[in-house]
Amino acid sequence: MLRRARAPMALGGLALLVMGLAVLSLGSRSAPMASAAVQTEAPHSPPAPLPASPPASASAATVPAVMAQEAPPAPAASAKPGERADAHFDRSWRAPLAGGLLMFPPSWSSEDGQYDLVLHLNGNTDLVEENYGYAGVNAVVAILNLGVGSGVYEDRFADPAGLRLILSRAQDVMVARGLKNARLRRIGLSAWSSGYGGIIKILQHDEFFDRISAIVLVDSIHCGYDPHSKALKQDQIEPTRRFAKKAVEGKTLLSIVHSEIETYGYHNAHRTTDFVLDSVGASRTPTNVFQPLPNVPAMKHVVPNAYMKPLDPLTEAHKGELHVRGYGGTGPYTHMLHLIQFSTTALPDLVAFWGRR
Repeated sequence: MLRRARAPMALGGLALLVMGLAVLSLGSRSAPMASAAVQTEAPHSPPAPLPASPPASASAATVPAVMAQEAPPAPAASAKPGERADAHFDRSWRAPLAGGLLMFPPSWSSEDGQYDLVLHLNGNTDLVEENYGYAGVNAVVAILNLGVGSGVYEDRFADPAGLRLILSRAQDVMVARGLKNARLRRIGLSAWSSGYGGIIKILQHDEFFDRISAIVLVDSIHCGYDPHSKALKQDQIEPTRRFAKKAVEGKTLLSIVHSEIETYGYHNAHRTTDFVLDSVGASRTPTNVFQPLPNVPAMKHVVPNAYMKPLDPLTEAHKGELHVRGYGGTGPYTHMLHLIQFSTTALPDLVAFWGRR
């Protein structure tokens, strides 16, 4: 979904259909996410029933995250000696944050005031928040939906001040909400669809490349190429290659899940991922190991019931902390299922990686 005049990539019908499903930002600009010529998916056989209950770590994910009114939080009560840093933290409503929202999933806690923050770019806010809670990620999550197309995400983070502002405002919120001795520990990034444009730009800034601990790409990796030489556009692939090298060395996490959606004028997620794998000497192997659908309220009615079925696994690759999982499907409902299901496909990698540190 990245599309600019320098690398035209159209989304067309897929973008309109997904937007019609009430999910934000499935557009195109300089390095895309979905194609105008996407095949129509045949419905699955009648889907298996959803799991009876979510994991214990996410049992509270079903609680609505937004209250009817957004009044400023009350001042935190004075902490007592030996009391947890989050003993008086107010997580009762989402906090406006630099054009987005800061969420406090039920899986987040802080005993000493340190907190991890994930910046997620693009996707239905409820689905993203509930997936983080369902997976049990111990982090606060800032979610930005800036509009249609990857270009708006590229523009927002072309200057490092874009991420600096988010980190500064998040710290202010954590203090105002009552987290004693609040201090940022690790930064993670995640994106669905066109949000990938922002992640490329963030990684191009030296001051953040070494600060980013983990990246999760949810059907959200593409690369343009020169129409004459077919050479990859280095500004689009190189940041991910460099980060993948660090992941192979175990210094960071890079988790990629993708579909088989075909694209024209730029490389689709499968081929772009293969370039990254080749650059670090990793290879795919076939797999038929399914990950279950989560059981979160926001997934209801996002796609027709006939399509509500776990993603179909095809391949996987693992080297160090680089993890890739390829799934079947070539249409917009598959694209949406990646957002519905990333709590069981990609986020377990983040839980495990941060849990070991």
